Parts: sequence; C-alpha cells; structure tokens
Amino acid sequence: MNKPWQLVLVLVGIFVAGGVTGTFITLKFGREWAMRRPGPDYQWAPKHLKRLSDRLGLQADQQAQILPIVKRNMEELSQVQNGCFAATTAVFEKMQHEISEKLTPEQLVKYAQFNKEMHERAKRVILEKFGRPPGPGGPPSGDMPPPGPPPKAKN
Repeated sequence: MNKPWQLVLVLVGIFVAGGVTGTFITLKFGREWAMRRPGPDYQWAPKHLKRLSDRLGLQADQQAQILPIVKRNMEELSQVQNGCFAATTAVFEKMQHEISEKLTPEQLVKYAQFNKEMHERAKRVILEKFGRPPGPGGPPSGDMPPPGPPPKAKN
C-alpha cells in the first residue's frame, strides 16, 4: 500500500524539480535576451506599421507615406518619456534636499542610506521589468494611446 504514495511523491518531486529548473533557466536566459533586444524605438514603428497594414489593407505607397509619420512620432514619444523621467528625478532630488534640511546629523546618515536603498530598489525593479535602465531606449511608458486621431490642442 505504500507503493502508490511513493510513486505520487516521486512524480511530484520530478514536477517540482522541473519547475524550479525551468524558472532558473528562464531567469538566466530570459534576462540576457531582454538585455540584448533593441529598444522600443527600433521595434515599435515597423510592428505598428505592419498592424496598420494588416488591418487596413494599406498599399505599398501608403505604407511608404505612413512609416515616416510613425517613426517621427515614436521619436517624439521617446523624448517625452525621457523628459518625464528627468522631471521625475528632479522632483525627487528637490524633495530629498528639502527633507535633508529638516533632519539632525544622525538622521541624515540614516536618510542617505534610506535613499541609497530606494534608488537601488527602483533600478532593480526597472531592470527586471524592462531589461534595461530608463532613459534613451529605456522602458516604454505603458499602454498604447487609444486608436484614432490625437486630441486637438487647446488654444
């Protein structure tokens, strides 16, 4: 009667070992693959043009006219993302400076360590999520804008 339970335990052990091995292999090679892949600037425009072409049945001349539009706007989007990151960094640095002015020398030492840990954590999260640091060619901002013409600017 012990034999069926032993067989089940062996099968569960094999399954768990395979899952653990697969996880480690994916983490090792998946991260390396993510580091080598080109940034969104290089892959988004052709993929977006292909989706447009497939869904709208674009002709070759239309594709040729639309590709520069897509590339130009992707470059603009990249600049906006980089500017947003720089602005966010500036706000955090300003906040840290203002907080530092209110702390005692002992608290300043702890606060410096706290900031260092937070910076390392943020960097690690970004690298894990996107495979590259923020900035030029860095992570995308998230969801794609809704389809259709862009909203009109207010005068």
